[in-house]
Amino acid sequence: MNSSSARIQFKALKGFPGNAADKIETRAFLDAALEIVTVIESFGKLFTPVINDMNGNINKLSKVYGENVLKHHYLEDMILLNMKAENVAPNALLWLKRGLLLICIFFENIYNDAQRQEPLKLHLQNAYERTLKPYHGFIVQSTIKIIYAWVPTRSQLIGQGEDQEENLVVLADYLPTMRAQMDKIDALLKAHNLDEVPR
Repeated sequence: MNSSSARIQFKALKGFPGNAADKIETRAFLDAALEIVTVIESFGKLFTPVINDMNGNINKLSKVYGENVLKHHYLEDMILLNMKAENVAPNALLWLKRGLLLICIFFENIYNDAQRQEPLKLHLQNAYERTLKPYHGFIVQSTIKIIYAWVPTRSQLIGQGEDQEENLVVLADYLPTMRAQMDKIDALLKAHNLDEVPR
């Protein structure tokens, strides 16, 4: 890999299901979430706790989905059905959404940075403070501070020159769709008082 190539090629990702007017297809959503995990893997080994946490929540949701793929075809239906039973899926979706939103805001910050600064620490810090920090104790917050120092640079993550420009073009479509999905899930959880489920 040469110095200008990006660790992440957003054009290779299918992304989140698009039509905001429709219900969210569970399988497509979970596949898109798994793609985000592969994106985080490119950040480095220090991000393993985040990766493991997100994978754990994806696995919980996938297991519930697999129990009845017809009734659980749409995420909204699966959450409401599971809410009446064991409540595993709502809790897993809440924490997965928080992790996905962290990544979404992180890349929104990168995309919107007119200066195109190389260090990305402040972009990640801002995303963390707006998403997961309120739900983490002192020890986890201290660990995250260490992780900040190991975030790849802009060039390492999304490339230089043509590589970076191509990633930015794709992100212009990718991020609004991802954000729309996060907002939709947020509204679903809030509507059923599932947005503050304890860990």
